[in-house]
Amino acid sequence: MSQNRPAAFSSLRMGEVIREKVQDGVTGETRDMQYTQCKIVGNGSFGVVFQTKLSPSGEDAAIKRVLQDKRFKVHTKWRSWKGDC
Repeated sequence: MSQNRPAAFSSLRMGEVIREKVQDGVTGETRDMQYTQCKIVGNGSFGVVFQTKLSPSGEDAAIKRVLQDKRFKVHTKWRSWKGDC
């Protein structure tokens, strides 16, 4: 199971809530987000995409962690979607 979760989250138990500031992938707005059940669904040269469930709504979402130079912040963008995961 841990191979499907980000290394930073490997010590978390499934269902445990993760809280962080994220940037909306559509509007660019920064907000606080809570989510659970983080699973890697894709990666590339610019970052990693995770499938999650927003807390407390249970809505499915995708979170993209964009890798950048260490001198700058790591950006996390999210996008919710409907349909099968």
